[in-house]
Amino acid sequence: MPFNSYPYFLFLGLAVLGFRLLESRALTGRRMFLLLASYAFYAWWRADFLLLLCGSTLVNYALGREIEHRRAKGRGRRLLLIAGLVFNLGLIATFKYDTLLVGTANQIFGVGLPLPDFFLPLAISFFTFEQISYLVDADAGKTRNYSLLDYALFVAYFPHLIAGPIVRHNDLIPQFRQLRSRNDDLASGVTLFTIGLAKKSLIADNLAPFADAIFNAAGRGTHLGATDSWLGMLFFAFQIYFDFSAYSDMALGSSLMLGIRLPVNFHSPYKAASIIEFWRRWHISLSAFLRDYLYIPSGGNRQGRGRRYLNLFITMLLGGLWHGPSWTFMLWGGLHGLYLSINHAFRHATKGLRAPAALKLPLHIASVALTFLATSLAWIVFRAPDMASARNVAEGLIGLGHSTVVSFSPLAATALLLLFGMVWFMPNSMELMWRYNPALPSPYENQPVTPAKFFSWKPTRLNAAAYGLLCIMAVLALSNLKPFIYFQF
Repeated sequence: MPFNSYPYFLFLGLAVLGFRLLESRALTGRRMFLLLASYAFYAWWRADFLLLLCGSTLVNYALGREIEHRRAKGRGRRLLLIAGLVFNLGLIATFKYDTLLVGTANQIFGVGLPLPDFFLPLAISFFTFEQISYLVDADAGKTRNYSLLDYALFVAYFPHLIAGPIVRHNDLIPQFRQLRSRNDDLASGVTLFTIGLAKKSLIADNLAPFADAIFNAAGRGTHLGATDSWLGMLFFAFQIYFDFSAYSDMALGSSLMLGIRLPVNFHSPYKAASIIEFWRRWHISLSAFLRDYLYIPSGGNRQGRGRRYLNLFITMLLGGLWHGPSWTFMLWGGLHGLYLSINHAFRHATKGLRAPAALKLPLHIASVALTFLATSLAWIVFRAPDMASARNVAEGLIGLGHSTVVSFSPLAATALLLLFGMVWFMPNSMELMWRYNPALPSPYENQPVTPAKFFSWKPTRLNAAAYGLLCIMAVLALSNLKPFIYFQF
C-alpha cells in the first residue's frame, strides 16, 4: 500500500480516526489497535508474507528475552546472539541475495546450479536490521524487558515498516507506553504529509520519465552523448533526492498524526560541504546503524588511520550491498567508502589550517559543489541496471558517445535551475516545521533525533489554505504514479 495512493489515504484516515476514538480506552487497547492496523497494512501487499514478519518477530523476541535473562544471571549468552544474527542474516540471504550468490558461484566455479526464484518480501531489509539492533542491544544490557505487544508493534509499526527510518527499540517503545494524540500533532502531521506528497507527485514523479528514458537507452547499449549523460545523471540525482525526501516526510507525518515522533532521516544532504556531512544528512538512520553495529564493532578508528579507512570502505561496501543483490550497488557503496576515506585523510592532512576570511565563502561553495558532483557520479551506478549501462552513461559524460535521447532545451535548463534553487537555497520541511533549540542536537548530527521538545508548527488560516491548495495539486498529479525508489530495498 504505497503512501502515495488512494487506498493508503483511506487506510491512514481510518487508522487515525480509530486511534482517536480509542482515546478513552486502556493503553493496551490502543497499542493492540495500532498493531492490528500495521499487520493489515503489510498484508495488503501479500498476506502470506505476514507470516514471515510475525515469525521473525516471535523468534527475535524470544531470543532477546533469553539473552536479557542470561545477562541478568551472569550466564553465557554469546551463542544466542550468534544464533540470532545467523537467523536474521540467513533470512535476508535466502530471500534477497540467493540469486546473486548462486549466480556468482556458477560464474566462478562453473557448477551450473539452478537459480532460485524466491519472491522478495517487502521491507525485509528494514525489519531485519531493526531486530538485529535489538538483539545486540539486549546483549549489551540496553533493553528493558519489553512485552511482546510492545516489541511486535515496534517491528511492525506501519509508518516506518516499508522503507524506514530504521528505528531502534528505544526510539519507539517508550512512546508506545504513553500514547496520546493532540490536535496540534494532527495538524502538523497532515502538513508534513502534504509536503511529502507534493515532493513525490509534483517533482520526483515528473523527473522519473526523463531519467528512465536515458538510463533505459544506456541499458539497450546506446552510446549516450554528453548531453544525455549529464541530464540523466542530474535528473536522477534530483529524482532520488525528492523521492526519498518525500517518503521521509510522509512517514514522519503519518506517525505524527498518531502522536508518535519518528527519528529524522533526511535533512538537505545536497547542502553538505563534505561526504562526511552528506552521510549525516542522507538516510541518517542507516548511517547510524552502520556506524554503531558494523563500523565501531569492527574497530572503527581505534587501530590507526590505515585500518580506519579499511573499516570505512568495508562498512560502506556492505551498506551498498544492503540496498540490493547487485554489483552496481556494491560499487556505489565502495565509491562512498573511498570518498569517506579520502575526506578523512584530507581532514587529517589539513588539520590546524585556517582559510582567510575572504576565502571561506568561495571555499564552502566549492566544497558543496564538489560533494554534489561526487554523489551524483555515484548515483549513476546506483541507478544503472548493470555495469555496462553505468559505463555507457559514464563514458557519455566525457563525450565518448554520440546518441541523443533527450535534447537540452530552455525548459530543461529552467527545470535544473529551479531544482538547484530548491535544494540549495530553500528551507527544507524540517526547517519549516521546527524551531531549533540550541541546547538540543540538530537533526543531522551522528545519531537519529526524536525532536519532541522543539517541534513547533503553528498553523494559521493563510498557510492552512496554502497547504490545502498544495494538497489538491499533489492529489490531482497522482495519475503519474511511480513507486518510491526505496520501496524496492
